[in-house]
Amino acid sequence: MSRLLALTVLSSALLAPNAASADSCTAARVMVILDKSSSMQTGTVGTQTKWQVAVNGLGQVLSSYEQKAEFGLVTFPRAGMCSPGEVDVAPAMSNRSAILGALTTPPPEGGNYTPMAQTLERAAQDPALQTTGARHVILITDGWQYCVPYDPQTRFDGVPAVETLTQQGVTTWIVGFGSEVDPIALNRMAVAANTAKAGCNPASTDAAAPDNCYFQVDNTTELVQALNAIAGSISGETCDGVDNDCNGQVDDGLSRSCSNACGVGTETCGAGSWGGCDAPQPKTETCDGVDNDCDGQVDEADAPLCDSGEVCVEGTCQPGNGNEGDGAMQAGCSCDAGSMPTAGALAPWLAVGLLMIRRRRR
Repeated sequence: MSRLLALTVLSSALLAPNAASADSCTAARVMVILDKSSSMQTGTVGTQTKWQVAVNGLGQVLSSYEQKAEFGLVTFPRAGMCSPGEVDVAPAMSNRSAILGALTTPPPEGGNYTPMAQTLERAAQDPALQTTGARHVILITDGWQYCVPYDPQTRFDGVPAVETLTQQGVTTWIVGFGSEVDPIALNRMAVAANTAKAGCNPASTDAAAPDNCYFQVDNTTELVQALNAIAGSISGETCDGVDNDCNGQVDDGLSRSCSNACGVGTETCGAGSWGGCDAPQPKTETCDGVDNDCDGQVDEADAPLCDSGEVCVEGTCQPGNGNEGDGAMQAGCSCDAGSMPTAGALAPWLAVGLLMIRRRRR
């Protein structure tokens, strides 16, 4: 079962190419905070170390998104043991080569612990994340908040660290890598970051649960899928009059579903705002068996749907009940008109009925 957040790709081109100048391009800024603890080197996924899988997966995603957002890199711990991570590569466009170059040396097999809370706190102070515009942090970790000696009181220190980033306008995405993560802490961090998956269980204690609030990944494919989902959300065009994905077009390919009482339709973004909904519009009610004015009623009796003297019956206009005699019977009695057939109109039919009864008795 996929544990990844499903993201809807919206498409419907509106503006022509070159509708925006390069000056209007405002790309999101993204700081990848990667766990470089020793377990990333000693732990394996198949025949590869976790470190190799993480680096390869990050490289794949950057191939697709390095020109759509400014990516930077922080690894932790920086100087070994439990020192907070620091910036290895400052955020910039087309940064894939620089980031992968900073990841060529794997972590040592011992001595590197997991000070992710301290690293998040340090990231909140970095000038690169204290600017305006869309700013994001992607935390990738395979363990717990952990230093030696271990202090259980620090287990959830990542939550207030994420809250600080959130208050500064920085969106934090949480990716847990492998079965040795702390799902309780990561769930709480995702909730604090407002990036929890829809319908998730914040109280989950199982890394294998399908409803964790953070992105739980256990192999290369899941890691790439998670990072693609996050990067796609971060770098996607939004309806704000700005070239968010830096492709030279403003608000391009943006449409969304809309509805009214008559049904569903689509509205398209243009010049930073959503256009009108093209859902069907209410019409004047007519006698056709359809709710034309979308008020929940079909051919309502109090509306003038037919010519004078006619009534609407099952979607067609028929003569009313004002005439007596055979003509009224042939047209059909519309008893909902508030009147019964006259005695004169019923007499011939009663006579026939009595005759049939007498013949049966003989």
